[in-house]
Amino acid sequence: MVEKSRKKGMKVALVEFLNAVPLYYALKMRIIKNDFEFVSAVPSQCARLLFEKSVDISNVSVVEYVNSSDYAILSDGCIATNKRVKSVVMFLNKPINKIKRVKLDKNSKTSVALIKVLFRFKYNISVDYVYDGDADCELVIGDRALERLKSAQEGEVLDLAVEWYNFTNLPFVFAVWITNRMIDDEVKEKFYLSKDMGKRMINDICSEFSHLIDKKSCRDYLTKNLSYDLTEDKKEAIEVFFDYAYRCGAISNNRPLRFI
Repeated sequence: MVEKSRKKGMKVALVEFLNAVPLYYALKMRIIKNDFEFVSAVPSQCARLLFEKSVDISNVSVVEYVNSSDYAILSDGCIATNKRVKSVVMFLNKPINKIKRVKLDKNSKTSVALIKVLFRFKYNISVDYVYDGDADCELVIGDRALERLKSAQEGEVLDLAVEWYNFTNLPFVFAVWITNRMIDDEVKEKFYLSKDMGKRMINDICSEFSHLIDKKSCRDYLTKNLSYDLTEDKKEAIEVFFDYAYRCGAISNNRPLRFI
């Protein structure tokens, strides 16, 4: 049962990867006035908090949406890419057609589902998926992927968003704002405004993450590789992705998208 609207005291779980920060920077820094309670965690923990209703909303992996009929997606605000994302990649130890064992990253269900879709429908290769031990390639996401890319050799890396684009000619949406309750329009507007302000505060964000990535690379990443507007083509991309993911068993059900 969907709970009633809450206007004040929203509990918000934040994934604190660099790519997510523009969505909520203005909210978390209280540049936009709010009385939200924030908790930071890795994607899988944010998803658990949302499912348990310990928080009201979170910027979680898009595939989390199918896990509860209570869930709805905010109509704007996402972490997406029109082609190359850089922070969701496969590091290869051998050519793609020789791969038999794939090591996954347990922190992002969307990236795991995407790699399964690609192996099933784009590469037409049957592989074993593991979370530990040796493998022929490894899925790495988020800030850890950006760090490893600094020393990666050409030919060792496949950007999964590029692979998806080459397969479907569509953008890819990694995360959205998902809520487990009805939200007042005034509250929703704060999230939309935060996204718009975050895009204008990229220099401030990059200064805070200079320990991870130099400012120019950070700015290029957040402005050229990523997109935060949940446009109609991105909503279509979610539907197409869910269809493929359901058909290959990467998600357990495929219910219609509900935006609020």
